[in-house]
Amino acid sequence: MQKKLLQWLLCILFVNTTIAQPADFTPGATVIFEDQFAQDPLGDLPAKWSTSGDGEVVAIGRMPGKWFKITQPTAVSPELSEALPENCTIEFDLHLRNTSGVAPVVMFGLTTLSDVAAGDVYRNHIWVALRGYNEGGEVNYGKQIQDLGQKNFKLSGYVGRKLHVSISINKTRFRVWLDKTKLVDLPKLLTDEYRNNFFIASSTVIPSPEEGVYFSNVKIASGDEDARSMLIRQLLEQGGVVTSDINFDTQTNEVTPESQGLLDTLGQALLNDPSLNIQINGAELSAEGNSAEKLARKKVEKMKNYLIQKFDLSTDRILTEASQKVRSKLDEMKNSKSGTKIKGFLTEIIKL
Repeated sequence: MQKKLLQWLLCILFVNTTIAQPADFTPGATVIFEDQFAQDPLGDLPAKWSTSGDGEVVAIGRMPGKWFKITQPTAVSPELSEALPENCTIEFDLHLRNTSGVAPVVMFGLTTLSDVAAGDVYRNHIWVALRGYNEGGEVNYGKQIQDLGQKNFKLSGYVGRKLHVSISINKTRFRVWLDKTKLVDLPKLLTDEYRNNFFIASSTVIPSPEEGVYFSNVKIASGDEDARSMLIRQLLEQGGVVTSDINFDTQTNEVTPESQGLLDTLGQALLNDPSLNIQINGAELSAEGNSAEKLARKKVEKMKNYLIQKFDLSTDRILTEASQKVRSKLDEMKNSKSGTKIKGFLTEIIKL
């Protein structure tokens, strides 16, 4: 019984850490590549990847899922049909295997090569390297053969666990998070040729490391302007926006997971610009009178609290209002644009 309880608790921990993301990282809206190696037989090279050396799909003890193991000096890249978008995100999980001897150097980043098997990725890349995780660990990053910086990060605390990596590419800007800690933020680093592909590698170490590099749960998503980004642009350029795309669970009145992306984009805009303050107005159109106003007030406060807690914002940066006057105004605005009666919840966001 105790053994089963422990396994159950470990599964909960794994799920919770899988979905945890840094407050200032917003995943792209449209997934363009995803692989957990579920369809690949153990012992084979995964079908969606190109490699410059050896590798195989493996299972790791009680760790869920399958993992791609590569050994030095090997680089791998996903087989993409075209270059990465100028705005995109990349996420994956690393598993740092326990070793009493030399630990591998885990390297990842962007490359000018569309296929790592076609050239020397180690001289055509923007890179991040995780070194010496069995002795504490450090993180280096650079471009081509030039070191651009070094950060202390206790990699040893993740030995035997999963370490989530998040990368954000925004035109020339390159950012990297390990777990929830942002370690790299270079605003003028990228040029177009470095978006030809993404890679993960095991860099050469002498003497040879005891273990390889293990990774899984890879997701690349486009961050090109989608509906939620267009709403934020309208807010910033025109001073206000009305949307019916923020919805709530009918039982708990919590913001639905599908609606959190828009709030995350709004929160990121507030985080990026400390001078930006907003007012959130709400109108409940599925009810009448005092009950509608009371429900609307609860919902706009839910939105405010979500933004404050996730993005660590000051409470005075977000005002809220829900009243019959707001309802009439928003109802009229929405109907004038769509030509049809909207039932549900309307949100107005105003730049102050």
